Amino acid sequence: MKTGAARATDGARPRVHRAGPAGAGDAPIRVLHVLATLLPGGSEISVLRLISVLDPGRYQVRVAWLRGEPVLENEFRAAGADVVPMGMRAKLDPACFLRLVRYVARERIDIVHTHMDVADFYGALAGRLGGARCVVATKHAPDEFRTRRTWRRYPFMVLERLAYAMEDAVIVVSEGLASFLEETEHLPRRKMVVIGHGIDETSCVVPRPQARQAPGLPAFDPLLGAVGRLSPEKGQAVLLRALPAILAAFPRGGLVLAGEGPSRRELEAEALRLGIADRAVFLGFRRDVPALLGAIDLFVQPSIYEGFGISLLEAMAAGLPIVASRVGGIPEVVQDGATGVLVPPQDPAALAAAVVRLLRDGDAARRLGEAAARGARARYSLQAVAARVEALYREILERKR
Repeated sequence: MKTGAARATDGARPRVHRAGPAGAGDAPIRVLHVLATLLPGGSEISVLRLISVLDPGRYQVRVAWLRGEPVLENEFRAAGADVVPMGMRAKLDPACFLRLVRYVARERIDIVHTHMDVADFYGALAGRLGGARCVVATKHAPDEFRTRRTWRRYPFMVLERLAYAMEDAVIVVSEGLASFLEETEHLPRRKMVVIGHGIDETSCVVPRPQARQAPGLPAFDPLLGAVGRLSPEKGQAVLLRALPAILAAFPRGGLVLAGEGPSRRELEAEALRLGIADRAVFLGFRRDVPALLGAIDLFVQPSIYEGFGISLLEAMAAGLPIVASRVGGIPEVVQDGATGVLVPPQDPAALAAAVVRLLRDGDAARRLGEAAARGARARYSLQAVAARVEALYREILERKR
């Protein structure tokens, strides 16, 4: 069985077939996804999963990445995508931009699909100058800088507004994110299409006895878990500050945090300061996410802001009881009291109280987990998500004819 990000490339997964402008006998549609990095973040994983279920006979998929280490390059190639580095040296890099324009023109790209960060502007403008038939963007999460109107951020805000003007449509992963973009960025609602993330219906969670043998997992009881990029907006510091109160109720318990990111050193220092370094284990990036989910007793998503949360959806599909912040798109995914428990963001006391309450009430935790699994698999099929993206592609291409 494939695990973690790698399972998105499972060759046995059914591909999405489509009808429309490029019917039988037509040349495949050439799609270029433009990403800032190939690091294992939520936007990168969502693109990888989308690519993995598209019919390769109907789509030729490329992935251009701008900067950083290509951690997920092998996974993208295994999913059937050509992977092309653009060699960005700075956020404003004319040479990188010209390479992207030339690539779009040389490969006669039909659809440029951009994802977050500076990739939106580079991809949108390169798509227009390189002759792509349409440009689509996906916004996976709110960007923190949008709420900070400083002179240093102003040039990038201007570039993003220009990108919006060049895009035929903007996919947003939740209604909460759509409202944020409409109110903060003044992006017209008519240009947005809400399409959430999807889960692989063929994936499974590793059985608990086997999962507890996964490398690096401590023998805490109960074992709490959080999966995500180690970054301020993900709120892992709030979870660490809640942990002493949780350990006071469950002295044998502990926490594992899976993921990498810019906040790792600060979070490790915070665990030391709180005196819980032996009870908060940093696992780094893991490809065996099903084993991790099968091993933990309760999943925590302490985000300060969040567009959707792929790891949250995976935890639901695994049938785990969940405590998460009531921010962004999370309330659209987790129904408070029905499929999980929601708490105010940046409130360690409320977070700890909710975790302790669920750990003490095993029946309630089990009911929430079972309801979460049913809801996630019914509402967030990867096949259905891919079909909606393809329908948007078709609609724009047909309109451009």
